[in-house]
Amino acid sequence: MSPIPNKSNIPHWALAVIGLTLLTPAVCGFAQEQPPSAPTAAALAANPLAGLPRRELTTTFQQLGQGSSMMLRGVESEGSVNISVRRDELVESALLRLTFTLSPSLIPSLSHIKLLLNEELLQTISLPKEQLGVPQKLEIPIDPRLFTDYNRLRFQFVGHYTMDCEMPNHTSLWASISNDSQLDLTLRQLPLSDDLELLPAPFFDSRDNQIVNVPFVFADAKDMGQLKAAGSVASWLGMLSGYRGNRFPLFENQLPERNSVVFATNDHRPDFLKEQPPVAQPTLTMMSHPEHPAIKLLVVQGKDNAQLQQAADALALGKAALSGSSMQVTKLEYPEKRKPYDAPRWLTTKRPVLLSELVSNPSDLQLRGYALNNTINIPARMAPDLFSWNARGVPLQLNYRYTPNSVSQHGSLSVSINNQFIKAYPLRAADDDKSGKSTIMLPLFEDGSTQASSDFRIPSFLVGGDNQLQLGFQLPATDLGQCRSTQPTELRAAIDPESNIDLRGFRHYLPMPNLAAYANSGYPFTKYADLSQTSIVLPNQPTAADAEAYLTAVARMSAATGLAGIRFNLMNASQIEKARDTDILLISAGDKDGLLQKWSQDIPTLIVAGKRTTHLLERAVSSLSELFQHASDAPTPGSSGLATLEGKGPLAAIVGFESPLQKGRSVVGLTASDDIAMAQIYRGLSDSSKISAMRGDLSFLRSEQVESFRVNPIYYVGDLPWWQRMWFHLHNHPVALALAGIVTGLLLTFLVYGALRSLAARRLGGKNNA
Repeated sequence: MSPIPNKSNIPHWALAVIGLTLLTPAVCGFAQEQPPSAPTAAALAANPLAGLPRRELTTTFQQLGQGSSMMLRGVESEGSVNISVRRDELVESALLRLTFTLSPSLIPSLSHIKLLLNEELLQTISLPKEQLGVPQKLEIPIDPRLFTDYNRLRFQFVGHYTMDCEMPNHTSLWASISNDSQLDLTLRQLPLSDDLELLPAPFFDSRDNQIVNVPFVFADAKDMGQLKAAGSVASWLGMLSGYRGNRFPLFENQLPERNSVVFATNDHRPDFLKEQPPVAQPTLTMMSHPEHPAIKLLVVQGKDNAQLQQAADALALGKAALSGSSMQVTKLEYPEKRKPYDAPRWLTTKRPVLLSELVSNPSDLQLRGYALNNTINIPARMAPDLFSWNARGVPLQLNYRYTPNSVSQHGSLSVSINNQFIKAYPLRAADDDKSGKSTIMLPLFEDGSTQASSDFRIPSFLVGGDNQLQLGFQLPATDLGQCRSTQPTELRAAIDPESNIDLRGFRHYLPMPNLAAYANSGYPFTKYADLSQTSIVLPNQPTAADAEAYLTAVARMSAATGLAGIRFNLMNASQIEKARDTDILLISAGDKDGLLQKWSQDIPTLIVAGKRTTHLLERAVSSLSELFQHASDAPTPGSSGLATLEGKGPLAAIVGFESPLQKGRSVVGLTASDDIAMAQIYRGLSDSSKISAMRGDLSFLRSEQVESFRVNPIYYVGDLPWWQRMWFHLHNHPVALALAGIVTGLLLTFLVYGALRSLAARRLGGKNNA
């Protein structure tokens, strides 16, 4: 039998031809599909893909990045949705379930929507008069041969409202594509070779925007050495996954039916590896699942735990030139320890950062269309502890250019951050030379576009750890009247790549505990991107839920920094004294070792099996009050009292408090009443909607709800100079500030008075001598 083709070697559409042989005349039934029966030998011989796993995927336009309904306006306009297909999967069938509305003022015979996939026309959609203005649902089968790795589903709207001369931008010309529209795909898994060169595939694929779910397999899931190596691999996958989130289900001595990572030493390895010869060096091996050849296993091995850790670190650091089915790590040179705040994904405070450095492609800074009303989104992740008190703002040097026309003076450029509007600038006309904001551009940009620049400051209080800078152009098309005789000019607008954000001069100082900083950026642990100042404490007998929460937390921190953090210390509760001079991430379901009970006076809540003790919660923390809270606003010790509650319901909490082992160090505790409740934490850490609700020093997680509170007093961490720190804290105490001013004034008065008396005495002495 001829070898099975590899997707990486032939076009996607060609593989789809093979997959089409599996389709039935009923297009595989777009309703719920029944699991296929086991293929016969004859079927396998005729079609090698018939025996491979397949899955059903339903994704909405909202999940594909369309945040709101797609509005198409004017005589001609268009919008698109991007769809990607994993490298190891083949589209066998596709069904678009489209929800849309057309303007009731359209002429049915002249108005329609063209639907295209990768510039191939799928269907032209028009409606009778009685269906205009009413939401419509339409199911459109799509030929799977049209799909490639990266796909663009484009909607082109053509609308007319009168048979006579019409205004090309009349308000009655619109179509709305709902972001509830969905795409149903049947995906067949493709066989991959046992080659390490494919990494990070199939465990991570940048084409897949779903949560990265990779099972970890151990012989003994309680072995701390193997768990430490697993943390390095989890940090590597977290760095790659970024916004997608991670899950790492744990399996002990059994293999799941999906791509997995296996950890083994010569003395502790799963049963399916017992027949393999022992290894003498740290080893990375790609192999097929014993029962499902299309499923891949990445086996991380070592003679002992030290070698296992070396193999995991080599993978995480990308130090090995991987190829072939198996490789040994004979030598590994670790990089120097990272300096504070040098995470690759964080804007540096050492120099201005160009906007071109923050986007993946220069085209992300450009817009085009016949009437521009679009937004350029630029990610800007900053250290969450930037001290912005009494600062004018974050300087942004913005250079932009656009195609001018006779109505440019009616256009504007609006600047927002995190969906909070900051300021709008009117766009000047091409012949307006009154503005002093013009810049001379290189001849390369002499394309008839108007060029301008603006210097302004983003209000500091709007800037958090993870930000989106939104630059919106509103540029109307030229109005030629109802009877236009020329085609409207395509408009273009662009942000110059040399525009920059300047964080120089900002210091680091933050009130703690701050669960918002932890949930969004992993702070304070990510202050050092390699986690070299972090200790992670597990129970003496960790459960699978404890270990999964630990792995998810490590992956989440690496996603925030863009670097695999492998230098953290992993220990159990009995070794807590070793964590004295570090920040501590404490994970415990039910406080089985009594560590949280020992620190009960410092923490806002204590949860053990069947019982929870908490300070009486007087108010929930809002994002705005947390932002402007000063030390004088924080609760005082003992002011809220205690309450002890008993019950059997699951409850999970994330708590923050100052380390009882050393002042200035922080503890973040992931705690729950039991393993079921602990699952809410590691799922919550990968859920952006829940992360946005975490703040203060206490966050309860119950089912789909997150409630946050500020219970205990705050303390500060950072590096402000003494005079700035004194002035900041005096500013929070007006009476003390007034007294300090009076004392300073009296002191200066006495000094001046003494100096004048001394000067007068010298003069009198001189006259007497004369």
